[in-house]
Amino acid sequence: MLYGIISDIHGNLEALEAVLQQLTQAQAHICLGDLVGYGPDPNECVRRVRSLPGLVCVAGNHDLASLGKMEISWFNWHARRAIVWTAEQLEPEAREFLESLPETATVEDLTIVHGSLPDPMEYITAPTEALGTFQMMQTPVCLIGHTHVAEYYASAAGRVEHRYLIGGGEVKIEPGSRYIVNCGGVGQPRDGNWMASFGIYDSEKKVIQIRRVPYDIGAVQAKMEEA
Repeated sequence: MLYGIISDIHGNLEALEAVLQQLTQAQAHICLGDLVGYGPDPNECVRRVRSLPGLVCVAGNHDLASLGKMEISWFNWHARRAIVWTAEQLEPEAREFLESLPETATVEDLTIVHGSLPDPMEYITAPTEALGTFQMMQTPVCLIGHTHVAEYYASAAGRVEHRYLIGGGEVKIEPGSRYIVNCGGVGQPRDGNWMASFGIYDSEKKVIQIRRVPYDIGAVQAKMEEA
């Protein structure tokens, strides 16, 4: 099975469409949350994601905050302003879909969460922060988002390895090892590479590929200025 992996779309329809054009061979899709927030097209992005075949999707912190389920004082000023605007824009169908999202899910040998397993809205930014998730994992692989950075953590023989895949690359799932993989952000990358980031998981070959694709940033900026 080929799974398309997307995360942190943040209302950026141009980036989402650019990524989905690269995922036409995907038989199912995994979304790791934060469909909305920051970007100018929250309803369109929710509508596009919910239409994907074989979709399994979990909630992100911006999704919850836009629904009033998370205190926005936790966010920086720019994020708070975007959350308030997004909450005002959300249509009933988009709101209903976001309301339905769980915080964790499991697909085949993958555990899915926006942030970490001990706290689905908490960041994993270093090997020490990955330990709690490794301890709670019931599958060989945990897919995360939240940091908008393409990277992975591998745990084997009591050691944790951390590698960035900012330019893309692949993670080979080896027997006896466990992995926390972040395929990066679709709509707002924060790893120094401006291109939208996404992943493809081949469940037969046990390989996760992380890829980057350009999109029309100017079009998104113009929409944001108008909004």
